[in-house]
Amino acid sequence: MKKSFAILFLSVILASCAVKQYTIGMNETEFTASQKYNLSLVEATQGRSVYKRVVEADAQRVVANMYYYFKDGRLVRMERVEEPKPTVVVVEKAKS
Repeated sequence: MKKSFAILFLSVILASCAVKQYTIGMNETEFTASQKYNLSLVEATQGRSVYKRVVEADAQRVVANMYYYFKDGRLVRMERVEEPKPTVVVVEKAKS
């Protein structure tokens, strides 16, 4: 009895820590329902839509985004895009 309870408890813990996996062909409504807060619609045309999700950020900027492409309500492509680091230019004052 104790052994079966321990196995059940462990399986519940592992299932609650599971990461949501997205698969090609999944439904668009299922996808949007699973990502309510970290998802923005980038483009919506007849039969096609593109969503963006922040997947990596540091304290000052977004480091990487995932783009999800849907055609006729089905996921057809996923792409991770690394954001370029901003270029810092130091300008010195000319001495008069």
